[in-house]
Amino acid sequence: MSTKMNYEEEYYPARHEDGLQALIQAQVNRAPWWLMSVAAHMLLGLGMWLTIASTYEPERTVRIISGVSEKEEEEIKEELERDVFSRDCEIPAETESLEDPMISDAPVDDINRTDDNEETDGCKGEDLASDKPFHGKFWSSTVGVGGGAGGPFGGRFGSNRRTRAAGGKRTEAVVQKALLWLQRHQNPDGMWSTDKFMSNCRGPVLCTGKGETPDYDMGNTGLATLAFLGCGNTHNHGFYKNTVLKALQAIKERQLPNGCFGAQTGDGHWIYNHLITTMAVAEAYGLSRGAPLLKPIAQKAVDYIVECQNPGLGWRYGSKPGDNDTSCTGWAVLALKSAKLSKLSVPREAFEGAANWIDKVTEEQYYKTGYSTRGDGGARLSTAKSWKPLEAMTAAALTARIFMGESARSPKVIGAATLLKNSPPKWNVSDGTIDMYYWYYGALGMYQMGGPYWTTWNAALKDALIPTQHTKGCLDGSWDPVCAWGSAGGRVYSTAINALTLEIYYRYSKVLNRK
Repeated sequence: MSTKMNYEEEYYPARHEDGLQALIQAQVNRAPWWLMSVAAHMLLGLGMWLTIASTYEPERTVRIISGVSEKEEEEIKEELERDVFSRDCEIPAETESLEDPMISDAPVDDINRTDDNEETDGCKGEDLASDKPFHGKFWSSTVGVGGGAGGPFGGRFGSNRRTRAAGGKRTEAVVQKALLWLQRHQNPDGMWSTDKFMSNCRGPVLCTGKGETPDYDMGNTGLATLAFLGCGNTHNHGFYKNTVLKALQAIKERQLPNGCFGAQTGDGHWIYNHLITTMAVAEAYGLSRGAPLLKPIAQKAVDYIVECQNPGLGWRYGSKPGDNDTSCTGWAVLALKSAKLSKLSVPREAFEGAANWIDKVTEEQYYKTGYSTRGDGGARLSTAKSWKPLEAMTAAALTARIFMGESARSPKVIGAATLLKNSPPKWNVSDGTIDMYYWYYGALGMYQMGGPYWTTWNAALKDALIPTQHTKGCLDGSWDPVCAWGSAGGRVYSTAINALTLEIYYRYSKVLNRK
């Protein structure tokens, strides 16, 4: 008994002295310091939890009612869309769709972006249609006459587009004004009219500059669509997504069973319509990262281009006409290049034939390229004989050679670029040297050449196009069709092709390893 009592007195002295309070105090005095700290923190945490739980209320939906009208709300929404796009964010596709879901239900994935300053390592592709021009580790964006990401069209989106456009700050606002003019003059059915676009004018004074014939409506629609695609708009992305969607649906509806876009007139000039429009559809397919419902439309159009080619050579008016010209062949190369980059099927032989034709009509001394024969003066409309022939075919040949993998050190490439450098753009109506078609191909080729070739050309190009764009009334954003091909294509043609020319900073990555 005595041993037990001593044990209890040593460890539980409170039983014999001050009751329960003394017992607790004795235990606290004997407890290690760390145990006391743990207990204190547990009590503090429990108290905080009980406080929060007692004051918690479910989240309430707050509705703010303002006096803003529906029209003002729509204007605010549009301004927010512009702001979101300018910050390099995706704009969700609208839930509203047009009648035909053939285009609009293609899925959209996030764009994976990479360093836009990454340089390619030259043109050493496995075949004539080298993939090096827009090579990247991931197929994640775009193609183009048309880019984020390391994909072939990666320069057309958000920060990547603005980074490239930094070299052409004067042109950025000019391009946007041109796109707004094209948007305003799109027909309700999605097409652009060559000779009746004025029916879409706003205001008391109508635009001037109609083209010759509606036979060119499909080609103009292709050019206008390319201008929107070139600035990073697709049928489900960008401020102009509805404009592109309507255009693609209109193009799809006009595709013939043989794959050709638009009516096939007897003179064979419909080939231009088909080549340009195929290029637009191929880029739309590539920019949307392979929208499955666009693929059969684009592939069928590409197959028809191949079918129309003269065996082992190039293209001209109609299907396998037997004769060739560099103008049609140049557009065919651009269309097939965009198709190849968009992972559509393009036979190697098509590019081999194009290269054969270009070589056949290129002089071996100065590397000037002819239109239908070596050494000819090019082509002009019967109604545009006052416009002087320039190096348009040499520019088309230069661009085609580069995009088909020709080396930057090739005498043919250097010779052609030198001819263009000595004949830069100049806006002078009186001397007949305005040729927007030439300037377009020249910008494509000279941008790839870089160095003094590009700086000389680009300075002249800006001086020619920026001051001459209209800035008032319904004409605001457009260019007068005062050039060798303006009488045929009209104001839609001149505005679309000049916008494409000024988009060169972000439409294509550098093919050649040139600064």
